[in-house]
Amino acid sequence: MSILTKFKDLAVESIRDNWKLIVVFYVIFIIVFAATWIVSADVVSSNIENLTGAMNATPSGGTAVDSADALSIFVHNEMGGLMTYLGSVFFAIAAIVMLLYNAANLGATGPLLSAVSSNGGLRYLVYLIPHGIFEITATVLESVAGILLFMFIFRFLRAMMARKGAFMAFEENKKVLIQSLVIFVISIILLLIAAPIEAYFSVPFSELIVGV
Repeated sequence: MSILTKFKDLAVESIRDNWKLIVVFYVIFIIVFAATWIVSADVVSSNIENLTGAMNATPSGGTAVDSADALSIFVHNEMGGLMTYLGSVFFAIAAIVMLLYNAANLGATGPLLSAVSSNGGLRYLVYLIPHGIFEITATVLESVAGILLFMFIFRFLRAMMARKGAFMAFEENKKVLIQSLVIFVISIILLLIAAPIEAYFSVPFSELIVGV
């Protein structure tokens, strides 16, 4: 069996075994995104003059994303993914916090763009779609992988406390660790796909669909 075939089988098994957690995290992301957009819209409307002045001071093109290259975008996103994954060893806090932060951060941007352009919010949503399909999914999978990593550590230590020995404790729980690593690798692949789309396609696509 080739490495790619083995990885594909592990990927299918990992997604199948954890699909409920993936769906729950996706729903949480969407709810936080929408709620932050709504709440931020009220904040923006009450501070429209100050925010408009600050946004108008930004060079034409709007955000740093317009000029960022694919490698920079990937490295930035993957560094966040590594922080989420490795930080989850501490009671999976990073997995939850980073999921909420990313959703809120994206949700808060829409009202800001709506404040400086009549179609800014719509353009932002259209801009997110091409690369967001991959990037948001990667964000969700990073958190799921982090949860599984913590579950492995917790179960491993519990088995050790039951005096089963390190080898037996690892053997009993290695499937969770493997699935954690596989899901994290999938998230990396998705970020690799998302980066060039965000760098070179999403902005022109949003301008084509909605207008400059």
